[in-house]
This record gives sequence, C-alpha cells and structure tokens, in this order.
Amino acid sequence: MIVGAPLSQPPSERQQKAIREESRFLKASQSVAYIEIILITLILVGIDLASGPLDGFAGVNPNPYWALVILISVQYGVFEGLVSAFLATLVSTGSSIATQFLVDVDANGWQAAINEVTAGNFTTFSNEDYLVAWKYAAEPLLWVVSALCIGLLRERLRQRNQELAADLKDTREREALLTTSYEQLLRTKEQLEVRVAGQLRTVFTLYQAAKAIEKLGPGEVLLGIADLVRAVMQPTKFSVFLLNGAVLEAVLNDGWEESDTYQRIFDSTSPIFQEVVGRQRFLSAVNTLEERLLEGEGILCGPLTSVDTGEVVGMLKIEQLGFLDLHVSSLENFRILSDWVGTAFANARRFRKAQGNMFMNDERSLMTDAVFKQQSRFMKMLGEHLGIDVTSVIIKATGIDVLHDDRRQAVIKAIRDVVSSHMSPMVTAYEHRHTGREFALIVPGVNAETDGEAVAAQFQKAANWYLAKAGIEEVELTASSKSIWSVPATPAPEVRAGAQAARS
Repeated sequence: MIVGAPLSQPPSERQQKAIREESRFLKASQSVAYIEIILITLILVGIDLASGPLDGFAGVNPNPYWALVILISVQYGVFEGLVSAFLATLVSTGSSIATQFLVDVDANGWQAAINEVTAGNFTTFSNEDYLVAWKYAAEPLLWVVSALCIGLLRERLRQRNQELAADLKDTREREALLTTSYEQLLRTKEQLEVRVAGQLRTVFTLYQAAKAIEKLGPGEVLLGIADLVRAVMQPTKFSVFLLNGAVLEAVLNDGWEESDTYQRIFDSTSPIFQEVVGRQRFLSAVNTLEERLLEGEGILCGPLTSVDTGEVVGMLKIEQLGFLDLHVSSLENFRILSDWVGTAFANARRFRKAQGNMFMNDERSLMTDAVFKQQSRFMKMLGEHLGIDVTSVIIKATGIDVLHDDRRQAVIKAIRDVVSSHMSPMVTAYEHRHTGREFALIVPGVNAETDGEAVAAQFQKAANWYLAKAGIEEVELTASSKSIWSVPATPAPEVRAGAQAARS
C-alpha cells in the first residue's frame, strides 16, 4: 500500500449524472463499434487473401490484427477491445489452421491432417508440440492483455473527462451567476449614484422651484408648479386641476401622450371629486380601496388646500411614477407639496382678486374683471333706456402652456389688434374671471340671439389669424356670445321715445 495515497471516494451526484448521460451515449454507440469491428476484420481478411494464402498473416510481424485490437480498445474501452481481440484470434488462428489443414489433407489425407492439427491421439506431447501451441496462443494472449490494459486506461480517461466536464459545467454556471450578479450590482450602483447626485442637487432645485412658485399671479404659480413637482416627486406624468364651481378642470398636463386616456374633467358625481374635494382625502394606489376609487386615473392624488383658510382650490394628480420613487416618505412629501401649492395658488388668487378692483390691469394692459362687471350693468341700463341690444363675447384661450408669459401676451395683443382694427370704437376688451385664460368684450348694437354667434365666430377667426401670424401655433382662441340686454320684440312707448330722443 502506498503511504499517503487517497482512499477511493464514491462518485458524487453530478459525476453519477454525467456517467449516466455518457452511458446512454455509449449504448447508442455500441452498435457502431460492432459494425466497425466487423468492417475492419473483413478488410484485413481481404488483404490477407489478396496478398497470398489465407494464413492470418502468419509471416507478417507485427500482425495487422494488432491495429484492430488497439484502435477499438482506444476508441470504445475494455469490452469492445476484448470483443475485437476474440474476433482477431478467431479469424487469425482459424485462417492459419484452416489453410494448414487443407494443405495436409491434400498431401497426406484427412486422418493425417486431423492428427497433425490435434497432435495425434494426445498420448505424447513433445517440446515441439509446446512450441506449436505457444505459436498459436502467444499472440492472442497478448491481444487480450493489450485490450484489457488499453481499455482500462480508456475507461480511466473517460471517467476523468466526465469529472472535468462536470467541473466545467459547474464553472460555467458559477461564472454565469457571478456575471449576472455583477451586472445587477453595477446597475444598482449606477442607480445609487444617480440618486445620490440627485439628492445633492435637491436643495438647489427646491430653491429654484420655490422661487418659481412664489409669484403673485395664478398663471405664474401654475407655471412654477411643474418645476416644483418635478423637484420633489420626480414623476413621469402628472396634472394639476383647478376647482371651477362643481367641476375639477385640468389646467396643466405634464408628460401626457396622445395615447393617454386620462380624464380632463371630474364633476361632482365622480368618486375622485367626492373624496378629494368633498372629504379632502389623499388617495394612493398602494392602498387597495383607494386604488379602486382612483379607477386607473393615477397613482397619487390629493387636494390643493390653502393652509391659511382651509379652502380647496384644486387637485394635484400623479399618473406615472418610478417604482423606486414610491415609498413612505414620498407619500408625506406629496401631502406637503399639495399644501404648498394650494397655499401659493390661493394667495395668488386673493392678490388677483384684490388687483381686480383696479380699473386697469397694468400687467395685461386690459381693464379688469371688476370693471367688466360694472360696465355690463351700466350697458344693460343704457340698453334698456335707449332700446339697443348689448352683447358680450366671451373668449377662452386653450392649448399648451397657455399661461406662459409670452403666449399670454401674444393672446392679449391678438385680442387688442382685432378690437382696434376690425371692430367699432365702442367695443372694449376686459379680463374675465381672474384665470388669465379668459377675456370678454362688450359689443353694443348686436343682438345675441340673431347676430351674436356670427360676431363671435368672426372675432375667433380674426384673433386666431393674428396668433398664427405671430408664430403662436400651440394656442387657440374660442369665442361665444352672451346677451347682456336684448330689446323686446315690442318695446314700450317710453322706450321707443327714449330711443328716438337718443338717436336725434
């Protein structure tokens, strides 16, 4: 026994699996091995027959049947090697004995030939007989020993190859796992770097966004909301709704695509309106019950509430948000953001309302909504006294970023150009409802029922032409008429007298 030699260990499970797989392969290839043995044997017999008498290559050294034994043993192992050695022995010895037997039969007869082959009657066995027996048995024994040795080496090599194949498979699996883990770790690291870099810019970004939202006009506040929401929540899609009576109307849609089917108006019958405006609740898709109330309209939504007065001025809704950006702190940030935006907008609206009591809005170069209301009452009284029709034309600007300062000024300029160049000097333009998106005209001498829509359509066409001329293609003006005073079909005598006196 060799000192320090490792004890033989039973094959592991993966080695047994590899052995079973290779055994199935070997069973399928055994038939091929036998076919090869027969073909090589036939080829050797043919060569032996063609080169002279069929004597099993008795005078050739080394015997060509060695090639059969060695090739098959190396290729297929012990069992196939022994089969090839047995067949080589059978064919080689049989050819030699058969040829000698036929020669003896031809020379001495059948009995003498049989005695020669079988060493007579086996009563005597001389040294010469031993040499003859050794001559026939030596080479087959060498073939058998060679087949055993070479076949065992082949089996040992096959087992080693199986172990190496199993180790290679494990190594490849481990390498694939390490590669996948490394790639995931790399992506996580990159995401963390981006988030850390974003957090380093958070203070500066919030400062810039706060400056954008702390404005005096509702329009400017709405424009600054987009930057503030992006800085705090980093959403992909979000929208801002303002409360107009019993309806929530979308005034800012950021990130929306043409294929999106989100609602732009929520009336008082919708669950979102009732929960957000009525109960002042914040809804989150994380909660199953609240997700049902959202009805696929978004991930987060909540009321824009003034902290000072508790007034609900609108709703902030986030339709799409990154998975890593939705967590517990983001929900609290959303609440704070909604209160911040609601307070800023409510303050701006109060300022605009106070500014509306002025006669002229310097920012828009138009008379304010308060003046429009006073003038509407005055023109109604004047129409009743003089017997003339008075109509108002309500203009509404819609489109992308209509509250942007450049686009708003372009809308105002278009309205003023139409009024000054294409309408009577008695027509005046006003701001309407303090939204920054609605305007009004007072048009004396036009009946709303008969001519109001035609005048509104002509004004709309002319104003949109001026907008297109100014290069503003993303904003559109729509106009509609509304009666301030219409002369009755049969005016009273005093009204007719007053009208005639006014005309004279």
